[in-house]
Amino acid sequence: MASEHGDHFTAFATEYDAILAQARDTVAGFPSLLQAVAEPLLPELGGGSFSRIVALLPYWVADLLDPPEPAGFTSANAEQVASTSSPSRLDEAETLGLATLLGWWSYLIQDGLLDRNLDRPELLPLAMALHMAAVRLLEGLLPGDHAFWDAFEALSLTAAEAHCWEQGWRFGTLTDLDGLDPKTFGLDDLDRLAERSALLQLAVVAQLRLRGYDQDRPLGRALAEMLRHYAIARQIGDDLADWVDDLQDGRLNYASARIVQRMVETGAVQACAELNVERMVGYFLYDDDLLSGIQRVALASCRRAARSIAPYGSAHLEALVGELEGTLARGYETTVEGRRRLRAVFTP
Repeated sequence: MASEHGDHFTAFATEYDAILAQARDTVAGFPSLLQAVAEPLLPELGGGSFSRIVALLPYWVADLLDPPEPAGFTSANAEQVASTSSPSRLDEAETLGLATLLGWWSYLIQDGLLDRNLDRPELLPLAMALHMAAVRLLEGLLPGDHAFWDAFEALSLTAAEAHCWEQGWRFGTLTDLDGLDPKTFGLDDLDRLAERSALLQLAVVAQLRLRGYDQDRPLGRALAEMLRHYAIARQIGDDLADWVDDLQDGRLNYASARIVQRMVETGAVQACAELNVERMVGYFLYDDDLLSGIQRVALASCRRAARSIAPYGSAHLEALVGELEGTLARGYETTVEGRRRLRAVFTP
């Protein structure tokens, strides 16, 4: 969703290219059948804006961390300690960037499989292989760090639970929702939106642990809050752009759930049995308060992300959030203009 052309991306183009090359080398080391499945996907996976975000996040966060002096450090032996301290900050960022990129690709493949009713089951083993490659890299950085691995487990289970819950709202046709109270959908629950992206926090937790810090220190909490609200805002923007396509694929999302709730609240329909895609699109064209309300929630989350990180003066993270806010604003204007043109067509 976000543009790839901000300074926070272009300033790290070399680093991303290096990580992407290592990701391709990782895939090249898979058994031949997995390679054959993976290689056609790599251009699209590597070119996505979110792939860049997850890979470069460790570099952006590294600037905020002041590493403690290594054990045994004195001014007399500084050079010796530095030479034996491994890995370096840049090595850590690169390894974490690669691990999170491979993990993101694993997640993306699984998410696509779930959304498309497993119409390409041969991708599932590839997702497993990418996940294991990511875990192996993390194991090399943080062997035996129980706090990190406990956090990894907790974040993984949180994300898995959120996806499992979301899959409960799959349907064959909208009439499958008959008898359900739209107020109980919960698809507009912002916590659920954030939980889907819980693993976005993993690289931050790893960096804190590598510096000897607990994730509950103020900076750790601020970064977790920033990533949580960034994920919410981005997901709402995506859902607003994709809700019709998602409906046609048998999925409710944040935007379509809000539309259904609003239609019931205003009496446009009396029950879910009356719903169909055309009727929902028609309603969406004319309820200005609904659209502006969805936009307000997205922008509020975006601004909370910005406030969370503002005290730490991270130009790169501030630019990331600012770019998302601009993307949301442009997307909103595009939607408003599209609705205006359609209204003109259907208004005598």
